[in-house]
Amino acid sequence: MEQVIGRLFDYDDFRVFLKDYFEEQKKLKPVFSHRFFAAKAGFSSSSYCLNVIRGRFNFTVKSIEKFSKAVSFTDLQKSYFSALVFYNQAVHPEERDHAWNQILKIRQQLEFTQIQHEQQDYFSKWYYPVLRELVVHLDWKGDYIKLARSLDPPITTEEARLAVKKLIEWALIEKSSDDTYKTTSHMLNAQKIPPIALRQIRREYIQHAIGSIESKGKDERFSTFTTLTMSEESYRYAVQVLEEARQKIISRAASDMSVEKIYELMVVLYPMSKAILKEGGPSE
Repeated sequence: MEQVIGRLFDYDDFRVFLKDYFEEQKKLKPVFSHRFFAAKAGFSSSSYCLNVIRGRFNFTVKSIEKFSKAVSFTDLQKSYFSALVFYNQAVHPEERDHAWNQILKIRQQLEFTQIQHEQQDYFSKWYYPVLRELVVHLDWKGDYIKLARSLDPPITTEEARLAVKKLIEWALIEKSSDDTYKTTSHMLNAQKIPPIALRQIRREYIQHAIGSIESKGKDERFSTFTTLTMSEESYRYAVQVLEEARQKIISRAASDMSVEKIYELMVVLYPMSKAILKEGGPSE
């Protein structure tokens, strides 16, 4: 079983992590105790960490440094642990949100698999990304007819069969010994894919979105349209808020253990006019 430190990135509460770490160390090392660890880390009180676990004390920046050094955290582990401490101990909502954003960034850094050049074809068909998730969560037992018809809109049986074969070849899914499938990573990052390679799949998803708005009830899909007048500063603020919301949704979805459907999330904010020049303002 993986040790507690190796599961650090799964924790949302640093006090729970501390509790699990100390309990594990006591089992692994008979000599280990709070007094032993306090001496190793350089804490003046032997019960300091115990009081932190019980919520009586908070960790300080210096405490984080001492603890991280004592347990031999990597730089990334230290950054995550620090963000977790600040998130759990935050008093003001903006402090808590900032810490949570740091946690999300680190988790994405760990969970996102970079699409290699030879895997660019993954974005050539709209149903490849959908099938990558569906083969894992659908109980289809090798029935490609069922798999193909489970997509909305459905594809052909041969398209489904070929897609699964390619996803395995691209090392984006793998087949287990019990004939079930699992993804090789939680999420994928297409930042290095040329925009032209993504053009077709984006068009297809937009077309599917239009079809969903026209054919599905409001309880099955979400769509909203708002015409706004904004400055460049307000636009940049809107982009920041939308990106933060997207990241939070991604994080929630990544930890969701009761998958019921595959969804596509699109967030679009674009100009519907040219720049409005005020009288006395800059001119071309």
